[in-house]
Amino acid sequence: MYTIKEFFKILSYIIIYLSTLITAVIITTSAQSKIFKIEDIEIYEPFNANFNKEIVINKAFSIAFEELTSSIITTKDQKKIMYTKLNQIKYLIDSFEIKNERFLNKKYFAKFNVNFNKKRTLNYFEKKNIFPSLKINKDFLTILIFYDNDKNQIFLYDENPFYKNWNKDKKNFFLINYILIEEDIEDLEIISNNKENIENYQFDKIIKKYGLNDYIISIMFKNKKELRVLSKFFFDENLKIINHKYNNIDLNDKNALNNLILKTKTNLEDLWKSNNLINTSLKLPINLQINPKDTLKVIKLENEMDKIDLIYDYYVTSISNKNLYYKVIFNGSPKQFLKIMNEKNIIINIEDEIWKVK
Repeated sequence: MYTIKEFFKILSYIIIYLSTLITAVIITTSAQSKIFKIEDIEIYEPFNANFNKEIVINKAFSIAFEELTSSIITTKDQKKIMYTKLNQIKYLIDSFEIKNERFLNKKYFAKFNVNFNKKRTLNYFEKKNIFPSLKINKDFLTILIFYDNDKNQIFLYDENPFYKNWNKDKKNFFLINYILIEEDIEDLEIISNNKENIENYQFDKIIKKYGLNDYIISIMFKNKKELRVLSKFFFDENLKIINHKYNNIDLNDKNALNNLILKTKTNLEDLWKSNNLINTSLKLPINLQINPKDTLKVIKLENEMDKIDLIYDYYVTSISNKNLYYKVIFNGSPKQFLKIMNEKNIIINIEDEIWKVK
């Protein structure tokens, strides 16, 4: 028989044990989540006497690394890691998965999922003086205008080679999803009537119809074999303008046209990445406190922190039956951290030195 005091003492030990066990499970799960995941890398190789599975896997690693860097690093910085050795790439990898393996017509086919360790990868970029970007996919309303100065005509749809081919080749590593405007006679009339002042026209009347706040307007001015691409990029209440000129352009050449579209998209992607850089040199330590008995809140907190690329690392510093303490290393400002957490419906009391999750 136990006294009431002894009973509650035993009960408190059980609560502490269970809280610790739950926390340990969560920590193990979250450790597996701190990755950059590259999925569905397709590999095919001739299946003959020279077939080597290790060579195939190494090829998948190299392609996955290229796709990762293409999605979070600007074109200028990609040159700094162009010759990254395979051994270094392997060091950055946490795990990989091979799926849909098959042999068909003397060929080997497979898809690979490759998981890069986020911490090691960010450290590697920092050593190369590279600030990667947050991997944020976003929809942009897109207006593509082709102004043929040789004919003194403006084209929006059918005779606009850019509109017809813009979304035909979608790269997996692109972050921008281009929502092209639908064919509309009224829009064509608006743009045609403002042809002479098209560079300064605001396009508000067209943009408002689509309900998207962020937009891209690219105007391609053709003058004989010269092409100038003027892009207006509006996001987060800011307007940025980029201008590029290309010589000896033949728009009837399908390859030349596709390469030009790819270059234009790459310039827009770089601008988008530059707006979302992670300053890995800034490592702000934040102390968080939460009640370990509120298991659902603990799980939600860790699940959300796993998804935040600006969180370089986090770990439990101590635990008791009353409090669970985290140390969070954040690549940004306290204001940024609180804003992100608030957007995820995690309310934090910042009155004390140790911030408390409500």
